[in-house]
Amino acid sequence: MRKTVFILLVLFLFASAGRGDARRLYYAEEFYLYVLNLHHTNPNLARNIRYMQWALEAPFDNPVRSLAVIKTEDDFERYRSLFKMHVNLLIIDSYLKLGARFDKEHVYFFNLRYAEELLESFGIARYYYETGKNYWDEAVIHARRADGVETRITRDSWENELYLILSGELDYDRIIDEHLGRLDGKIRTVEGYLEQTKRKADASVQG
Repeated sequence: MRKTVFILLVLFLFASAGRGDARRLYYAEEFYLYVLNLHHTNPNLARNIRYMQWALEAPFDNPVRSLAVIKTEDDFERYRSLFKMHVNLLIIDSYLKLGARFDKEHVYFFNLRYAEELLESFGIARYYYETGKNYWDEAVIHARRADGVETRITRDSWENELYLILSGELDYDRIIDEHLGRLDGKIRTVEGYLEQTKRKADASVQG
């Protein structure tokens, strides 16, 4: 029940995040630049995601006000694809950071006294990890579109991300699956403890 209430609260936060500011922003670049000024606290991570989602939906500004030097139509086409690729990666990264807030690197024996709370927290972490994974396919689509345009823009960090994706060095499918695999192991540990505790309690009653 508490998990459901929390997720509904998160969805409300995403829907309402920054509404007043959003009315003053219009272009994709404006939403992107606004996010760069936010700090990585829990609410701001949620707000970051919402602004990045708006950035993906918004129109691009005039090429003369782009975040890279644009001289040709090819430059602008590659720029738009790399921008969307990069923003999708930022959304994934924000979801992973949110998930990490509810995950634990290790489950020690003294943590198990809070087994029920751990399972709730791990459920929230799973929600964030799996939601972030949804943006990976879009990032790859835009990376391939950018790769099909034979030019290079003056955003080296985005160009480097493109190389990492195309070479397979950056693969969020694999990264998130690894997170989920480790999370499943921790969940099994906690569930095993709860089952063992239940058996002991049942045996005590029967005895």
